[in-house]
Amino acid sequence: MIPIILFGLVIAFLLSKPLNLLLLGENYAISMGVNIKAIRLLIVVAVGILGGVITAFCGPIAFIGIAVPHITRKTLGEFDHKILIPAVCIVGSILALLCDIISQLIWHEQTIPINVVTSLVGAPVVIWIIIQQRKVKHSFAME
Repeated sequence: MIPIILFGLVIAFLLSKPLNLLLLGENYAISMGVNIKAIRLLIVVAVGILGGVITAFCGPIAFIGIAVPHITRKTLGEFDHKILIPAVCIVGSILALLCDIISQLIWHEQTIPINVVTSLVGAPVVIWIIIQQRKVKHSFAME
């Protein structure tokens, strides 16, 4: 598992500069020499490798992959992917461990599934993201 995850992380780190350029728009990224189709393919490959291997090893754990990047970006106030990629790895690991600890501590005789605890954390974050996106859409519509 470790070599495959390291391979996926190397791809993700190599994509940090093109991802930063894409934050400014596709036209800007193209003008800076980014091959959009190739970068999108590499992003899908890196996400597929990392998500697939971790899901195969740990099983599906709800909301970690959706909520953690947003929590990390808002907490750090950072958009640079050279900082965000390792930060998301660390925050995701910490959140998963905390949720696992909580799932085992609530009832001493039996454990609840970790998905229950991660859903309690992740669902409000996803709802907040949806509300934020609607506010942005409405603010542009008002102008």
